[in-house]
Amino acid sequence: MKSGMLIGVLVAAGGLAPTAALGAGGGHQHGPSAAQLAESKRLVAERQHQVRSVSHRIGVAQQRLKQLNVTAEVAFEAYDAARVKLRAAKHAVHTAHIVLSAANHEVDKGEARTARFVKAQYEGGGFTTLTAFLEPGGPGRLFSRMGAIEAISRSEHTTIERLQAARIYQGVVSKRAEAVQAKASTASRAATKAKSIAVAAVDAQQNVLTKLHQQQAHLQTLLAGAKSTASRLAREHLAALARARRRAARQTTTTTSTSPAPSPYSGSSGSTAGTVSAATAASALQSAESQIGKPYQWGAAGPNSYDCSGLVMWAYAQAGVHLDHWTGSQWNEGAHVSRSQLRPGDLVFFAYNVGDPSTIHHVGMYVGNGQMVDAPYTGVNVRYDGAFRSDYIGAVRPYQR
Repeated sequence: MKSGMLIGVLVAAGGLAPTAALGAGGGHQHGPSAAQLAESKRLVAERQHQVRSVSHRIGVAQQRLKQLNVTAEVAFEAYDAARVKLRAAKHAVHTAHIVLSAANHEVDKGEARTARFVKAQYEGGGFTTLTAFLEPGGPGRLFSRMGAIEAISRSEHTTIERLQAARIYQGVVSKRAEAVQAKASTASRAATKAKSIAVAAVDAQQNVLTKLHQQQAHLQTLLAGAKSTASRLAREHLAALARARRRAARQTTTTTSTSPAPSPYSGSSGSTAGTVSAATAASALQSAESQIGKPYQWGAAGPNSYDCSGLVMWAYAQAGVHLDHWTGSQWNEGAHVSRSQLRPGDLVFFAYNVGDPSTIHHVGMYVGNGQMVDAPYTGVNVRYDGAFRSDYIGAVRPYQR
């Protein structure tokens, strides 16, 4: 495979060259194929999308559950109020019946007394003409007694009328109380039904939320597995690159050294006119160092995760310098400088063939003392690494633009 065919993969993987470029035949000796690396990346992205999707659905479900809980609280309060009113109405009806019963009893007693009095006086013969003349004191005494009887009768009659009026009033009150009780019973039944509906809705939504959480946990497990597989393939890929370099070294050297020939670019010492100032480079480096500890992710350019070229692009963007998100572009977006010219903030590049820039697969930012800060590979966070590895191809100082 010609090295130029690697460009598409380099763009997709943020600078990671495919193992397939090492030669034909595949197999464990050559590490995972480009197709395997691409599929592992695709699967990680798919799982991440699924986790984000279910997380969004959980948020919506939680908001819906919150609304249903509020509705349920209102229904519970209405239910409690209806129950209190129903109890009060039942008590009022009971009280009205007691009062009505007492009034009826008093009226019955008054009527009975009057009936007994009339019967005793009129049906018992106590007021015949003869009795009137034989009564001690004569007719005058009779008239006096009859006046007293009439007064007692009027009093009893008035009392009975009053008791009957009370009985009628209490009857009206009792009917009204019963009407209130009927209305309260209807309201209580409605409140009970509303409460049951609210409880059912909350329970159903809680079940939905529980299932979404279970789905989220399952997807997160799948995502962790996909990331683990992708990380393992990336490590195997890098190991295959190292093996390929060692084989190439053994085939091209006449000595016992297994180190590759120095890159023709590592000693470059061209003009640095138009490049960024030391202060700008230091500012970009400081931004990159502030991201140490954040995870590597293919195609990412911050602020939460990065690939190698994404970290460089983001860091220089913080200093107002634009770089493309690809090692192939970044190699040509500045002046090439030698190791002796390196200063903090310069870009250091690595390739599996140090004589061919089209095979560049990694970039970092030089810190000093032979160290760089970089986003290494899947499963490893942004960190400090040695800058002068065996696959070092050269360095670039970005142009100010």
